[in-house]
Amino acid sequence: MKTELLKKIIETKSKITVLADESTSVWHKSTLIVFLKASVDGDMEPIAFPLDLVELDSMSAAHIKEQIMGCLLKNGFTVELLREILIGFCSDGASVMLGVMSGVGKLLQDDFPGIILWHCLNHRLELAVDQALDVTGGTKDFQAFMDSLYSLYSQSPKNMRQLSECAHNLHIALRRIGKVFSVGWVASSWRAVSAVWQSYPALAQHFREASEDDTRDSRERAKFKGLLSKLCSINFLKSLALMADVLTELKNLSEILQNRKTTLPKAHDIMTTYVKHIESFNRYPGQHAVDASQAEEVMEFKGEELRVGRSPIIDSAQFI
Repeated sequence: MKTELLKKIIETKSKITVLADESTSVWHKSTLIVFLKASVDGDMEPIAFPLDLVELDSMSAAHIKEQIMGCLLKNGFTVELLREILIGFCSDGASVMLGVMSGVGKLLQDDFPGIILWHCLNHRLELAVDQALDVTGGTKDFQAFMDSLYSLYSQSPKNMRQLSECAHNLHIALRRIGKVFSVGWVASSWRAVSAVWQSYPALAQHFREASEDDTRDSRERAKFKGLLSKLCSINFLKSLALMADVLTELKNLSEILQNRKTTLPKAHDIMTTYVKHIESFNRYPGQHAVDASQAEEVMEFKGEELRVGRSPIIDSAQFI
């Protein structure tokens, strides 16, 4: 199929955009994934398809640019044809890729002055989330607790087995708890937060049982007692609810932006809609926040008694 698409693009001189993203293979080798996006016959929506996977010997902009050009030439394009049909280059915001002085995009633009350089919208979204986290109080404490849960269960089969037993006894479908705001798209953070929300009673039950388990030493028991206290604090629950509501919207937006059929005008309209929706949470709380408020009124959530803790709470007005 790729061969047929390339043949048609070259024959019809369809306009193309190069999309490139650096990654690391399982052998810890730096690689470059090169995609092409083109409207093959002018009538259909633009399609994106993988062109090649290139191993990189260097992470310099000059070497990456050379590999991209080699990839294009190897697949049937000529420099003369590219000057006519290449209209854009899209990548993440790393300086080696889109640096204004000597990034890959700038080097390509020197050879093809008409191309447009574009910073991937999903990477922009991730950067916006990171910036919001940096200036919002309470997020570091929340992330530290979530990371401690990830370490607790990812590094100990015993703890994972006991948590599974608690979930089974409570008839809860257990979800894997991952890291938040570290790797991957916001969807990864959403899955981690949703897992804690879904598994809340099982987590509380496991922490309680482990804190009273005489087969564990006093240090371990104290650790689980502290985790239980943190989990069942109203401040943590409200922070968890806020993150669940916001990340649900960001996850949906991220997945739409990743859709190969999403065009720039469509992306702009969708992002505007989602931004307004997220901002509205300050006036009209999301469903998770409503559930947390109702739990605060009775100081109980999913059968677990809540307590007033001293842990920081995420400032919703500042974060949103």
